[in-house]
Amino acid sequence: MTNRQSNIIFYSVISIIIYALILNIFYPQIFENLSKNKEELAIQEAMNSGEYNKALVIYQQLAKERVNDDKEVNDETTVMYEQMANIYSLIGNKVEEKNYYLKSLYIKKKLNTKDIFSFANTYYKLGLIAEEDGQYDQAQMYYEESLFKRLGGAKKEKEEQGIITGMHQSRLNYVRLNNEETITTFKKLGSIHNIKKDYATAKNYYERALAASTVTFGEDTPETLEIIRLLKESSL
Repeated sequence: MTNRQSNIIFYSVISIIIYALILNIFYPQIFENLSKNKEELAIQEAMNSGEYNKALVIYQQLAKERVNDDKEVNDETTVMYEQMANIYSLIGNKVEEKNYYLKSLYIKKKLNTKDIFSFANTYYKLGLIAEEDGQYDQAQMYYEESLFKRLGGAKKEKEEQGIITGMHQSRLNYVRLNNEETITTFKKLGSIHNIKKDYATAKNYYERALAASTVTFGEDTPETLEIIRLLKESSL
């Protein structure tokens, strides 16, 4: 190699280093995104290979960094905590599963998250955990919160924003009422009240589930027929 070639390589390397330093000073998010993508790939690979504990280690490190950097309170963290909760569910650790759903819920409340369905899903997951543990009062509370977010949140949203027309709001309420997630929550509340021997309330929830299921799935579908069966059993 000639001196000229060596000099070209040397100054090229120096130029790349200087360019990288400038990028890091003025556009640090570029390197943050590269690191983030690397971590996301590592988590995905661990999940695909069933190495759930390995994925959790990466998540826990990310969570620790967010707390130390005072960057925990944001929507990205709520998503990460719920992904961690899901992994804990896969490995059968209900204590940590619940812990991370509660962490996510705490941040959502602090942010006053406007995504009511995100709230509803978190409350529903907490309801499932409580029900599996036989904590029926707590399960009922979480399911009711989930249902309120799905249905009651519509009125609040209208009052706060004041820009949604009555026709659009009616359509929105219709969609929120007549969908699979709402029907499932009605059924869960019916089941909880059956267990607690509050048959009148159980029947009410099953009737609401039946009305929504008839609209959503049809009269003679398996989903609707199952609710008819549950309703008959609760009336015995």
